[in-house]
Formats: sequence, structure tokens, C-alpha cells
Amino acid sequence: MKDRRKNKRKRKVLLTLYLAVCLVIIVAAYFHLSRIARNFNTEHLELITGLYAEKMNDSMEYLQNYVQEDIKMIRSMENAQPEEILEQLEKNLDKTVFDDIGFIMKDGKIYGSSCAVSDIKKKKLDEAALASDTSFNSDPYQSSRTGNMTMTVFVPVGDTSLVHTLYVSIMIENLRQLGEYELLQGKINIHLLKADSENFITCVSDNSGTSGSWNNLLLQQKYFQYDAGYSYNQWIKDMRSGKKDGRFSAIIRGEESTISYRSISVMPGWYVIVELTNKNISDITQQFSVWGGVYGSILVGFTMLYMLTLVLLEKKDKKMYMGLSTTDPLTGILNRRAFQIAVEEELRKKTPGIFIFIDVDNFKIYNDTYGHNNGDFCLKHFAKTMKSCFPEDSIIGRYGGDEFVVYLKNLTGEMARTYMETFQRMISQLTLPTGEVVELSASAGGAAFPEQGEDVMSLCKSADMALYKVKQNGKADFKMKGM
Repeated sequence: MKDRRKNKRKRKVLLTLYLAVCLVIIVAAYFHLSRIARNFNTEHLELITGLYAEKMNDSMEYLQNYVQEDIKMIRSMENAQPEEILEQLEKNLDKTVFDDIGFIMKDGKIYGSSCAVSDIKKKKLDEAALASDTSFNSDPYQSSRTGNMTMTVFVPVGDTSLVHTLYVSIMIENLRQLGEYELLQGKINIHLLKADSENFITCVSDNSGTSGSWNNLLLQQKYFQYDAGYSYNQWIKDMRSGKKDGRFSAIIRGEESTISYRSISVMPGWYVIVELTNKNISDITQQFSVWGGVYGSILVGFTMLYMLTLVLLEKKDKKMYMGLSTTDPLTGILNRRAFQIAVEEELRKKTPGIFIFIDVDNFKIYNDTYGHNNGDFCLKHFAKTMKSCFPEDSIIGRYGGDEFVVYLKNLTGEMARTYMETFQRMISQLTLPTGEVVELSASAGGAAFPEQGEDVMSLCKSADMALYKVKQNGKADFKMKGM
């Protein structure tokens, strides 16, 4: 009897010890799991911020390239009346993206829609444009014509006797489309912040009513509570000093949040701000901890499964994000920035070759005639043909719009011409999904490395000069710089 009581006490002690060990494992697993999830999601937040900044750079570069084409047209119409120039600019305007277009004469007179002119004068943007010799972007403002938030880019025309500056406005609504990722819908806030004025525009919000609003960051500080060792002044100081990116934690409107920011290279002084509440980025961990309280006996097994899932998801998502940040989504070839990086690597290795700038001939007329869907079909046809025509080790990319680039390694100018002649034949006829057969051609200019340029920018400039001569002489040809 005594032994039985002794064994019973021993079993109770062992059970208590077992339960204590299980409790320790459960608690340790929960905190370890939370830390892994937080680190995992923080890394994703930085990737997302970089992706948005990359997209913003690509969008603003596209806007700059679009404006440059209009500037070429203005220079070609120097002897025309301002009203004729404006009519042609408005006729060419892609209204699915842009809101208004016009120009400012050297005498200060503004041409454009009456609402655009009124907005520019009201904001005194015409005075800033006349005083500037470089391109600049306005702060977002509410268009008096549409009521939508709008941003306007001003670019000096130069080399004309009358027109001083061209301006093009883009609706913030179109910039908001950069944030339409189903994975993050309703969970993420994306802002564009101008560091010197501390004003920001909300592009994407977990509260749809605040999207598109223009606010001052300092006035929002009543909703912020920063972690010890950090402050609003430190954040603004870092951005105004030119710090490229950063991340910190704060309590915003009572919610623990993580904020990541990154500069936009083509918009000096502007930053992409990505804000996620810890609740949103840790939903999986919180849900798991609830089930852990009910099913504590199997929590350790779920912990191991969860950790393995995180590792697999991380590898998969990193691969996806890397693909999104280096590949042109329409054509599947390298985007402009990824192309530049790849070519710069070859130039560092002193790999000789030919840099070719290719432009689809009369693409706007083609787009207007057959529609934007067929326009996209044409661009995909060009990219596919480039991959099949040029050598396998060639670096191929989309520069923007209807412009493509390729770097042919270890080839001469004559060899490049042979490839371009083959390319012209291969693209010459395209059968549309409707069954129609259309004729296509391309104008191209080439520059040799290292003879005609020692870096990507100088090679691009030399090839563009050769391309310009091809266009002057009737298009549908290829010409090397200096030949």
C-alpha cells in the first residue's frame, strides 16, 4: 500500500514535470515562431518597398521618355503656330495615362486646356518652369478639370526660338495602380513623400477613403508613437540628408507597425513609404498561437511544419520578387534597369561588342489603327523575334514604350548589320489574332564598345544618334555610329 502511494506520487511528479516541459516548449515555440515570422515578413516588407520604388522609377522614366518624343516633335514644328503645335500634342496624348499636355512660351504665355493653364498659374508653376533649366516634378495637386489629384512634369525644350518648357500631367489614380497586389489588398499603405516639404500623397491605403489624399507628415504625428531611440526628427533628417532607404517600428493609431522607405532615383527628394501593421504581417503567427492554446500537445509538430513552410515560401517569394524587379512584365525580357546592370557587368569585364538601340517604326499609328491589344501583341512579337534572331549570349531588354536594346558580345559592326537584316526580315510580316497580316519594320542605331562609348550611357547616346540619322533618312534601316 505504501509502495502504491509512493508510485502514485512519483507518477504525479512525472506528469507535472511532463506538463511543465510541454508548457515550456509551447511558450518557447510561440516566441520563436513569432520572431521567425516577424523577421520573415520584415524582409518581405523591404522587398515590397524596393519593388514599389522600382516601379515608380520605371513609371517616371517612361513619363520622361514620353515627353522627350513630344519635344522632338515641337522642334520639328518650330515654324508652326503655337495653336497647331498644341493640337498635334493633344492628338498624340495617351489619355489612358496622362491628364493634360501643353507648353510654356519663352514670353511666359501658357498653351493648354483652360483648366490646366489655370492650375499652373495658381500654383505659380509657370514661374518655376521659366526659372529652371532642368526637368522637375510638381507637388501633387487637385485638378480643377477632373477633381483628381494630379502630378505634372516640366521639361525644358531647348533649341527652339519660341517654346521654353513642355509640361505633361499624370493622374495620381494611375500611380495608385502600382499598388494593386492581391496578396496585400486591404493590408498595406503606400505613400509618396517629398522630404523637403514633408508632404505626402497616399497612393494605396487599407482604408479606401484615404487613397489619393494629400497630407503633411508633421500634422500626422499625433497618430505616431516612435520606439525608444528613434523619432520623427531623425526620420526626416535621414531622408533630407539623402539616405537611400531605412526601416523602423512605431505605434500608429494604436497599432504596432513597421515602416520601410526607399528613395526614388528619378525623383530627387521623393521617397516611397510602405507601412504595414504588425497585426497584418503576423496574421499567420497569431492564428497559429490561438490553435496552440487549444491543441498544445501538437504545437511542436506544427512549429516544425511552419518553419519549413516559411523557408520554402521565402525561397519561392524571393524568386518571384526578383523576377518582378528585373523582367519587363509585357514582353518577358529584361527591363531597362536590369539590362543596364547586365551590360555594365560585361563592360567591366572588357567584353567587346555592339550596343544597338531599336525603335518600332510608326508604332503610334499602328496602335491607333489596330488598338492597344494588338500594340502589345506587336511588342511581344518584337521581343520574341529578338530572342530567336540574335546569338544566345546576347543581352536583350526593353528600354521603354516601343524601344528595345540589345548588346551583341564579341561581334563587329558588319556582323551586327547581318543580324539586323535578318531581324528586319523576320519581323516584316505579322499575323494579328484577328487574321489580318500587317507589315512592320524597325529603325536601329548601333555603337561599338569600347571605340564609341566606354559605359552604358555613352553607348546609348552614340547608338541613339545613329538611330536619329536612320529616322531622318526614311526609317526601316540600321546604321552604326560614324558610318
